[in-house]
Amino acid sequence: MPYDVVENSVPKKAIIYIKETSLSKLEETLIRKVLEETGWKLRQAARELEIARGTLYSKIRKYDIKRPI
Repeated sequence: MPYDVVENSVPKKAIIYIKETSLSKLEETLIRKVLEETGWKLRQAARELEIARGTLYSKIRKYDIKRPI
């Protein structure tokens, strides 16, 4: 049965090379990366992280992540 191979069919996702040893540090790094990539558009960042916006706000406070000036 013939079929077509579609290249680049995987949606773009943040790629982080894991150097961290703790899950919380990895989570913080991922959140920072997604916030940078989305230009601090919190709705979009939450969607990409697949978490509620309220959860994202809580994690930003938890990790004391500051928006760059």
